[in-house]
Amino acid sequence: MNIKDIAALAETSVATVSRVINNDDYVSEETRKRVLEVIEASGYKPNLVGRALRSQRSGKILVLMPSISNPYYSRVLQGVEQRASANGYDTLACITHRTSACESRYLDFVRTKQVDGAISFTITLPEDKLARFAAKYPYVQCGARAFSSKICYTCIDNVAAAEEAITHFVKTGHSRIAFINGVFGRPYELDREEGYRQALQKHGIPFREEYLRGCDYNYACGYDVCKELMELPEPPTAVFTSSDQTAAGVVKYLLKTGKTPGKDVDVIGFDGTYLSEICTPSISSIKQPGYNMGKTAFDLLYEQITDPNFVTKRVVMGHTLELRETTRPLPEESAQP
Repeated sequence: MNIKDIAALAETSVATVSRVINNDDYVSEETRKRVLEVIEASGYKPNLVGRALRSQRSGKILVLMPSISNPYYSRVLQGVEQRASANGYDTLACITHRTSACESRYLDFVRTKQVDGAISFTITLPEDKLARFAAKYPYVQCGARAFSSKICYTCIDNVAAAEEAITHFVKTGHSRIAFINGVFGRPYELDREEGYRQALQKHGIPFREEYLRGCDYNYACGYDVCKELMELPEPPTAVFTSSDQTAAGVVKYLLKTGKTPGKDVDVIGFDGTYLSEICTPSISSIKQPGYNMGKTAFDLLYEQITDPNFVTKRVVMGHTLELRETTRPLPEESAQP
C-alpha cells in the first residue's frame, strides 16, 4: 500500500493525500475525513524519512539533560515538549551525565540533520566550542546565561535570586549564613555565589570561607555538608542551598540532631520543585519558572529553525522566593509593603 493506492481508494489526487498527511489547511473537511478513514482502514504508514528529506527538516528536536534525578529538569522538559508538540515537533531527551563526550555525540544528531536543533541545560563543553556550534546550528541554552553573543539562552537572574534569599535571612536576624553551592563551576553557580557575597557585603556581614561549601545536587551530599557545617566551632544559623534536593538533605540532618528548621536553623533551597512542598517541614525555596522556561526555550529554538534572519536572543525570566516552614517569618516592621 502506497500513497497512490490511498489516493485511488479515497477518490482524490496524490497531492491531496499528501496535504492531508502534512496537516495542510487547504483541504476540505469532507475530503480530509475520507482520506483519513482510508488511511486508518488500510494501516498505511507515511514515509517520514522521505518526507524529512524533501523538507530538509526532521520534525524532531533534541534536549540534553545532565540527569533525570532533579525534578527541575523534568518540569522544564514538560514545557519544551508541550510547545514542541503544539508545533508538530517530537522531543528526544538524552541524558549526558555531565560528560563532554556524551554531549558531543548527541550534538552530532544536529550536525547530521537527524534533529533540527538542540536545547541544553548545563553543559560541560567549552563555551568557545559551543559558540562555534551555535553559529551554525539552532541551539538554546536553558537555565544559565552564556557569554558568547552566538548563544541563545533563557534563565532567571541568579545573582538577584541569591541576593534575595540572603537578604531574607538578614531581615530575620541572621548574620551567620552558609551557602551550599554546586561544584561544577557553571555560570549559574558563579552567579549565585556572586549574589551571596554581594548580599553579605551590602548588609555589612563579613564573608567567612568556612560557610561557603560545594556539593553535588543530591540529598546525601546536602546531609553530609550540613553535618560539617553544624560541627564548626561557630555553626551557621541559616543555610542557603543551590537545589531543593540539597536542602532536603540539610533539613534531614537538622531534624536528626534535634534542631528545628525554621526555628533553630533556617533553610532556603533553590528551584521551587515539588520536593520543597512535600517535605516535612516544607522547604522555603527560590522558585524558577521551569515549565514556562521550557516553553520559551522551544520558542527560541523554533525561531532559529524557521527564520533565516533570526538574531540571537536572551530571555531573563522572573523568579519568586516562596516562604514555607523552614524559615521564620519576617518581623512585622519588615513585612510591611
